[in-house]
Amino acid sequence: MPEKPLAHPGQPVERTTLENFFPGYFALVMATGIVSIGLHLWHYERLAHFFLYLNILFYALLWVVVFLRLFKYPLAVWNDLHHPARGVTFLTLVAGNNVLGSQIALLTGNMYIAQLLWMLGLALWALLLYTFFLVNILKEPKPSLEQSINGAWLLIVVATESVAVLGAIIANSSAAHWVIAFISLCMYMIGGMFYFVLIGLILYRWLFFSMAAKTLTPPYWINMGAVAIITLAGSRLVLYARAHEQLTQWSGFVQGFTMLFWAFASWWIPLLFLMFAYRHFIARVPLQYDPQYWSMVFPLGMYGVCTFTYASITGFTFIQPISALFVILALATWVIVFIGLLIEIFSVRKQKV
Repeated sequence: MPEKPLAHPGQPVERTTLENFFPGYFALVMATGIVSIGLHLWHYERLAHFFLYLNILFYALLWVVVFLRLFKYPLAVWNDLHHPARGVTFLTLVAGNNVLGSQIALLTGNMYIAQLLWMLGLALWALLLYTFFLVNILKEPKPSLEQSINGAWLLIVVATESVAVLGAIIANSSAAHWVIAFISLCMYMIGGMFYFVLIGLILYRWLFFSMAAKTLTPPYWINMGAVAIITLAGSRLVLYARAHEQLTQWSGFVQGFTMLFWAFASWWIPLLFLMFAYRHFIARVPLQYDPQYWSMVFPLGMYGVCTFTYASITGFTFIQPISALFVILALATWVIVFIGLLIEIFSVRKQKV
């Protein structure tokens, strides 16, 4: 099978078959999980648990698809993995796994399953991240910046921080809590460093290369979602540190650093909404289902969750209504995108018939 040609970051994902199945589909698990957690924080328990059960189903089905595709089309998986625009989307496996782990820990209190998912997430993070970097470092010829870099590259940050978030949640329930907390703190710092580097490249792409409306795709919402999950990781680490008196200084440092990230996440929001409005209402790019739209749902929900948690560690209760607004926005967007997914499934089946 020949390697797929390089796709422009703005190119829509192809109609789904097993062979060309979009490797970033675990963003569905990420989106569903974060909406559920947001609903839980605002005490909509029945709806939150409904999304939990739904997410377990999505998680299981997507792993089945991953293994089937790996068994039947290993070369297609390999081509995706070393494709500069698609390869990074494999990291949704890490983030989806860890968001589900956080969901289970917070909604059910089952820390044993959450710990198993954290260990799996850490192993997947190491396997996929180092493979992605090694393959793309050694690959020749190198693609241009326009062909490769987009908001999906910030999944490197999201995957790294998801390990920190789940680790901070489960740490106190484990006999090895110091080790888990140390790894989580390292992940928090590594993710922050990746964000500083990658967002510089993305802004360079935006400001100094042509940006047609069709290239302003949903993964650019991860510009905000990545820094929002850093905020959540920092807030969760502060909550962990406050349970251990000897970590007071560490707690103060992380809390101060976390404010920087929350402020920058907030800065992104008006610009992203304006770009969305320009793309669809001025440039008239049609609104149609694309699995990349799950990458828009997740940042909306993550901003709501991180704002709630950040407000709880700082006492800035006046920002909590912002959290409620974004949880509602994320829920509404999830419903719209899910309807699009159902229409897509039925239209594919109808074509086959």
